[in-house]
Amino acid sequence: MIKNPKAIIFDIDGVLIDTSNSYRVAIKKTAEFFLGKMLDMEDVEMVKNRGVNDDCDAAEILIQENGGDFRRKVILKKFLEYYRGRQYDGLLRNEKRLIKEDALKKLKKYKLGIFTGRPKEDADYGLKRFKMKDSFDATVVWDDVGEGKPNPEGLLKCIKRLGVGKDEVLYVGDNLADMRAANNADVSFVGVIPPGVDKDYLKGLFKSEGVEIVLNNVNDILKVV
Repeated sequence: MIKNPKAIIFDIDGVLIDTSNSYRVAIKKTAEFFLGKMLDMEDVEMVKNRGVNDDCDAAEILIQENGGDFRRKVILKKFLEYYRGRQYDGLLRNEKRLIKEDALKKLKKYKLGIFTGRPKEDADYGLKRFKMKDSFDATVVWDDVGEGKPNPEGLLKCIKRLGVGKDEVLYVGDNLADMRAANNADVSFVGVIPPGVDKDYLKGLFKSEGVEIVLNNVNDILKVV
């Protein structure tokens, strides 16, 4: 990992915002709706821990692996019904801020960016709701890329917008897709354990992939930069 980076880029879900009771639950409920049976949250984590970044993809995989066969467009519509609700009254209301306001203020000596798999609508809503939007110098969302993580396209776009070199950046993420995107971009990576997962298991996955630093809390990033 580089010392004294010029820029830090963050994922949103599981890093800046706790989505354990929103996106994760939307995956489960969506799969259950199409399968007509109950699933365990462990089933969701099993798919996510493979490095599946897109949560609708995760729901589709769960459905397919349990014998279901439905069009992605139909799955996505139901997924968004659970997550967004009718007027932003869905599962997203369960989300909580993870990174503290004071921590963000202390990090302002760096250029700060976001690279997330969230659609622009969801990213803007979450960042505005938790009053974080103005803290970041560049944001790259799902709508900005041709292919999502682990493809490095979005991370490289964010780096370019920040005006720094790849060797001057840290990317902070919570799953293997984030780590692989960083590796594919040749960028240093710091792992974060998100709420609601088996910490030891995920930390072991990160370590097995060569991640040097894995934080239990995103606010501990102040201790390693």
